[in-house]
Amino acid sequence: MIALVDESILLSRCYALGCVVVPLDRRVSTRRAVRRVAPGRTFHWTKERPEVRRAMLGVASQEALHLLGYVRRQVPRREQESARAALLTALLADLAELGVVELLVESRQEHNDIRDRNLIAAQQRKDLALAQLDYRHTGPRQEPLLWLADAFAGAVTAAVRGESHHLAALPAELLVVRTL
Repeated sequence: MIALVDESILLSRCYALGCVVVPLDRRVSTRRAVRRVAPGRTFHWTKERPEVRRAMLGVASQEALHLLGYVRRQVPRREQESARAALLTALLADLAELGVVELLVESRQEHNDIRDRNLIAAQQRKDLALAQLDYRHTGPRQEPLLWLADAFAGAVTAAVRGESHHLAALPAELLVVRTL
């Protein structure tokens, strides 16, 4: 399985990580499906029309094995990195339990990616189930599968704003959203 991760931030209100887990053998067909939703361009939740958002979440519903959301509320800007670290640590523990072998995280500039890599490496030393996890940072232009994580993270923060219809439309058996 491959886990796709992106963040969504509501300034001072919440920091969220969205993770969409898909089977490795469906990577190519899933990539084609997300490209059909946003042909010739890069998907980004905040810039999309409601029908495009729904369509991308529909692909996530059809292709995902797991939809994992992690939220930290009331996060001032100066505490965003510590919030991300706590959420990423929780995510890694869940990925270890699921047996995920590959992790793609949307890049946030090299100095921030280094923080993530250091945290992931530390968790790999602590948890043997993560020892073989292959991970990397990349951008949504290079890897359209990350559009699914962007859409799911956007749906999670929309729920924090009181717009829960996005999450309600997702299959409950796939969905876990934890507030830490």
